[in-house]
Amino acid sequence: MRRISLILTGAVLCAVLLFSGTAAAKGTNTCTTHSNRVVGKTVKGHLYWRYVNKSQQKYAGCRYAKTVMNRVIKLGLEEPKSVRGFRCTPTVAAKNQNRVKYKCVFKGADSPMYVKLGFALTYKAG
Repeated sequence: MRRISLILTGAVLCAVLLFSGTAAAKGTNTCTTHSNRVVGKTVKGHLYWRYVNKSQQKYAGCRYAKTVMNRVIKLGLEEPKSVRGFRCTPTVAAKNQNRVKYKCVFKGADSPMYVKLGFALTYKAG
């Protein structure tokens, strides 16, 4: 009986330590930026994150996401590329070549941190 209670106590302690290590388990946010290079001048991005601790919070915020979106719009990415730590992959629409969807992912190297930024825009022709 004593062994079972020790094992159970150890398992509960491990679970408490495991779940207390992450500050924000997951969350979402909508970020907006403006550019003269796109139709409508407004770009709305959807930000999703999970397993982000306090030292990594800046990568999961709108301020950092806006700088990534502005950089991607300025570059007009046509192939996957790393932008400020995010790996951005474009997808061009078949019917409208100026319509591009971007999916940008930021993964922690030594932690389970994961931040995803998705946005779509239509570039001005010419």
